[in-house]
Amino acid sequence: MFKRVAAVVATAAALLLAGSVLVRPADAPSTVDVAAPSTLDRLQQRLRDVPGDWTAWAALGLSYVEQARATADPSYYAKAEGSLRESLRLHPSALAMAGLGALANARHDFAEAARLAREALADNPFSAQAYGVLADALTQLGQPDAATDAVQHMLDLDPGLPALSRAAYDLEQHGSAGAAKALWQRALGDANGANAAFVHQQLGDLAWHANDLATARAEYTLAGYGLGLARVDLVTGHADRALGAYAAIAQSRPSPSVLVEYTLVLRGNFAFIPDLRPPSAPIADPAAASEQLRLAEAALRLLQANGGQDDLAAAEVAIARGDYAAAVVSCEREWQRRKHSDVADLLGWSLHLAGRDAEALSFARRALSLGITHRGYQAHLHAIEESLK
Repeated sequence: MFKRVAAVVATAAALLLAGSVLVRPADAPSTVDVAAPSTLDRLQQRLRDVPGDWTAWAALGLSYVEQARATADPSYYAKAEGSLRESLRLHPSALAMAGLGALANARHDFAEAARLAREALADNPFSAQAYGVLADALTQLGQPDAATDAVQHMLDLDPGLPALSRAAYDLEQHGSAGAAKALWQRALGDANGANAAFVHQQLGDLAWHANDLATARAEYTLAGYGLGLARVDLVTGHADRALGAYAAIAQSRPSPSVLVEYTLVLRGNFAFIPDLRPPSAPIADPAAASEQLRLAEAALRLLQANGGQDDLAAAEVAIARGDYAAAVVSCEREWQRRKHSDVADLLGWSLHLAGRDAEALSFARRALSLGITHRGYQAHLHAIEESLK
């Protein structure tokens, strides 16, 4: 897998693609802050000065996609689409087509993203960005072999951090966590700023899933990753600190999934974190939990109103409401669109919560079938297997 990874890892200077726009799905990690206000301001000023600059329109569209991810505000999707389509109107290009593919990924329309990426590649077979969009889409659609091939093409064309991030994720999905860790550690040698924070977050995630909490905390601290630190705090008995972190995250990045997780914490329900012992002092706040659930439902409606289709998030909201039958229906709809391990896991868990363990077992096993080490998936499978004894 990845014939060039070894060579790329040995060349630390090639690890970062400074200043590039990373074409990526909404729920994937970011490597460069293309949506920083200064970047948006510069692009908008450029287009006021030179309204016919199709490359600036494409870059602005991609920046809006990233801004939507960074803020969990899907209202940026319409701005992204308008900018990218203006770029296409001015000058049809693989860059703008790949940007529309990135937007489709962000909206979780992965089949459309794959189509747009292939159209971009038909125009420019050497577009690393288009291969990135294709890799993201194929990964989410549950086509791992084709996704690996797309990542390899991206590495061959431009072995910068956007390609390496996908290579590391692909390796992790296939159970090669050690190789993924080595890739990130080597990348860290030349990373700085937002790039370094991004790499530390990935190393923290690997440590979290390996149950190495000390390393996870250290990496998340270096990354400034509040959600990861909140989870580690819960596991290590710092519930008050975790609550403060959740409150800050829910305010700064109010995605449905984050708000649902905060809802569960406020209920004193920690089933989403494996092997967590309940805090010695109760922290349940039913009224605050109800408010966070209301906000999660509103965030889901906002996502849908802006062209997003995320039945997995809808299932999470349904689980928080206690409507397990609705969660199963939402997961089954998502499974019809894509066969990613996240969907298999939540479908299996929803079936378990609905009392359908015999059906749940195959999906829980499917989530782990590529070999990934994932604490949540493993805990769900264990719970389902215990229920069937």
